[in-house]
Amino acid sequence: MIYQPPPPSFLYGAGIGIIVYCLSRFLSHALLRICPTSFQQKVANLKFAQLYHYHSLLPSTVHAIIQIVGTYNFVFYGDKDVLTFDDRLFVPYGITKLGPCFYMGWFVGYLLTDTALTPSFKVMGYPYVVHHLSASMAWTFCASNQVMQPLASFLQFNELSTVMMNVRQVLLTAGYKSSDLIVIVVSLTFFALFSAVRVFPLPFVVHKWISQEFVSIRNEVGWGGAILLSAFLAVNVMLQGSWFTIMVSKLIGMFSKKQSKKKEQ
Repeated sequence: MIYQPPPPSFLYGAGIGIIVYCLSRFLSHALLRICPTSFQQKVANLKFAQLYHYHSLLPSTVHAIIQIVGTYNFVFYGDKDVLTFDDRLFVPYGITKLGPCFYMGWFVGYLLTDTALTPSFKVMGYPYVVHHLSASMAWTFCASNQVMQPLASFLQFNELSTVMMNVRQVLLTAGYKSSDLIVIVVSLTFFALFSAVRVFPLPFVVHKWISQEFVSIRNEVGWGGAILLSAFLAVNVMLQGSWFTIMVSKLIGMFSKKQSKKKEQ
């Protein structure tokens, strides 16, 4: 396996991803100044780590929307073969006419910038650090060797659930309680989207990887590359599974409390 640099379209995407992240974070601070005074006060009362995460919401949301729009056509209508790779910057399909390799680069640019600008790995959360760094390595490796673009694009499309997660956090910051109807609706929508795009497809992704794609990747990039991508897939399954388990436990707790209150009444 001979190292090759990622395609130019990937590097352009990474550069744009870094710039847009920084601008979005700056814009988050600027927009806060025009928010109602009561909301500004609530944000000002946040602890240091909470404040950092609050100003990460806008970059995260912007990135999620861009990934959804950018990968939609390729995910649903593109070739699903693991060795399919379109390295063009401009393509004749999709809403933006920018190629999937560009959005792979944007994804990595966002992840690396989000990691680099965190005050500490503890503040960011160690699972997120593992997710960001392992995904950045895997995406860069795939772009360099021009493999696994369909799966990479699908995992980028998984950002569909991120938007609702961020909306929920803004509502909680604004003072809504987790038991308020609007928060319940947003939480259930987030849970449904997370399950649909991040959890339910995992058994099929893993089965296809073991039964078909591992051999194709091994033949294309060698044992080392195939094992590296297998390790990333395992990390992704564990992280998504653990986050899903946490959400299920919170939902059970939320409905259990409601049932208890009804019995007391």
